[in-house]
Amino acid sequence: MTGRPPGDAAGPDASSSGAAKATKAATADLRASGISRIVLVDKPEGWTSYDVVRRAKSAYRGKIGHAGTLDPFATGLLLVLFGQATRVSSLMMDLPKQYEVTVQFGAVSSTGDPTGDLSLTGGRTDMSSILRVLDRFRGEIQQKVPLTSAVKVDGERLYRKAHRGETVDTPERTVMVYGLDAVRFDADTQRLDLLALTGKGTYVRRIAEEIGEILGVGAYAATLRRTKIGRFRVDRAVKPEVLSREFLEQSGDRATPSGACIALSEGVSHLPAFEVDAPTATRVSHGNDLTGGPDGLFSVHSGGRLLALYEGPPTRARPRVVFPVPEE
Repeated sequence: MTGRPPGDAAGPDASSSGAAKATKAATADLRASGISRIVLVDKPEGWTSYDVVRRAKSAYRGKIGHAGTLDPFATGLLLVLFGQATRVSSLMMDLPKQYEVTVQFGAVSSTGDPTGDLSLTGGRTDMSSILRVLDRFRGEIQQKVPLTSAVKVDGERLYRKAHRGETVDTPERTVMVYGLDAVRFDADTQRLDLLALTGKGTYVRRIAEEIGEILGVGAYAATLRRTKIGRFRVDRAVKPEVLSREFLEQSGDRATPSGACIALSEGVSHLPAFEVDAPTATRVSHGNDLTGGPDGLFSVHSGGRLLALYEGPPTRARPRVVFPVPEE
């Protein structure tokens, strides 16, 4: 089934104007409090990633973003970022992602998924042939960007060109597939369930298509569900309808990592942490270089408060993100 975000309720009449003003004031207080959250959302089929963000905007009027788009036909984990958490979106997008995908053999799709024009090929395959092919898609691979993607070519997103029926030579990228395992194959329906663990920018539906191309039978991604991003799991996520001002207020900045609403400091807890004294904390707040920290990317804290993310060698690390409001 497909769905769209529920529309806003009808505008307030005279009898409800007081409640509307109270809600507006409470939302302003929430925005002014420097709230920062990473919320795990289970995106339904038919919603775009922006649909989820738009639903979140009814709860919070500050900065909102997400970390990694999901196609409308796909379901699963979407990290919605509130407030200062939007400043770590690139960090969240760099995390490995796990997908469950159902590959349908014997047909091809103009989009690589069920939303496109489908054409039957009549081709059939077997498990032994599939297993021989899967190894080609493990590790670092070259992948053509799908024409229906949001990647820009000549200043315009590819999907806009696709909608006009244009043929474009799409760019090729190097992507990482950490794992690709066959879970189940139904020879009668010619459906294969795969578990994929990928790096940033990998198009799983394109992998499904290419498997069918190599086998000579045609294939497309019939279903796609994202189940993990880094250590965040979809079984802890909430539906978009749950997002509300009350949900954000009640979750609190000390939300546990196992919950759906996570404090910014917990969201970056997988990074090495470096504690600094008060004078150094002042220097960090002004974006000055830092010495003595761990090698690579790390978080900087003072008095239990998250100040910034720094990156570099111990001899001279530079700020990647400085948070205007230190996060407890």
